[in-house]
Amino acid sequence: MKNLSLKIISIILLPIQFILFKIITSNEEWVEYYYSRGFFKIVSRFLRIITSWTSISIGLILVYFLSACLVYFIIKTIFKIKKKEVSIRQIVINFLAYISPIYLFFMLTWGLSYHKKPLERILNLNTKNIRNQEVIGLCKELIDSINVTRSRISESNLMDLTFEKVFEFAPTGYRNLQAHYPFLTYKTPSIKKASGSDLLAYMSTSGVYMFPTGEANVNTNNMIYDTPYVTTHEIAHQLGFASEEEANYLAYLSCKNNPDLVFQYSAYYGTVFRALNKVWEIDSTYSKTLFDKLSPEVKADREKERQVWKKFRNPIQVYVVSPFYDLFLKSNGQEQGSRSYDLVIDLMVAERRKGLKK
Repeated sequence: MKNLSLKIISIILLPIQFILFKIITSNEEWVEYYYSRGFFKIVSRFLRIITSWTSISIGLILVYFLSACLVYFIIKTIFKIKKKEVSIRQIVINFLAYISPIYLFFMLTWGLSYHKKPLERILNLNTKNIRNQEVIGLCKELIDSINVTRSRISESNLMDLTFEKVFEFAPTGYRNLQAHYPFLTYKTPSIKKASGSDLLAYMSTSGVYMFPTGEANVNTNNMIYDTPYVTTHEIAHQLGFASEEEANYLAYLSCKNNPDLVFQYSAYYGTVFRALNKVWEIDSTYSKTLFDKLSPEVKADREKERQVWKKFRNPIQVYVVSPFYDLFLKSNGQEQGSRSYDLVIDLMVAERRKGLKK
């Protein structure tokens, strides 16, 4: 009876939590200054201190273990239902009782980050009424930059760079940015090679931030020239930027402000193809013309990456994982869902607008 009472209390608290968080998230200024720059900053760093002592992805291993337990529980429950050992009512009560603390934990350690003040307002960027020519102009600049940067990188530069070195160099760009943007101060790195990288690749995941443990996990199937961008993207999440376009933009800024040439190349590599996709939506023929302007080395890098990820393409990724992730993002306030990654181009156009005004 006592156990049932606790479950009922947990269920009653679920709608109360929902209403409370609705009220909190309606004030993005409050979320920004009290949660993102206060509570989350402290909790996130505390978690990184706990997990940074080992190179093992504690969070991912925990997720794999809990996923296996969930599958076992579902199968066990199905057999119990067939044997009439448990009722649907009991299952619903148990489900709602467990969802309540999980929801609370998620919102406090990560969920509220989706409702903070937008980065474009923090940096005073104007993303409204972006014209087609502005997108095309940005794309041309990125193509010029990526070609020049790639020409300065030798194959030995790429061969000598390891994941460990990328993880070591990654905070440098953020340190260079924090002089102008103190909110990007990054201490106590906890960046790791993702455990079960192939499994993540089958889910089309190049990197993942584990909010329960504060770890930035990078898929080892990433090409070394794309790894800096992926790594700094996950660091942005560690800093409390949940929005994917904002994390992409901060990854771009961080890599571009890193003295390492491969990091600079990664900044352009991680964004130029998104810009080309935007141009494709404007004029597919002209997008092909711009793509042809990429240097042979850049095209070769792109093809190598495509071939690596191609082998992981599967129906579950397309029809289950991607739609679920899209729904997850939309349910957390990212209206564009998975397409929000490409909105980094809007932020880059806005940055370019400011630059042209100077």
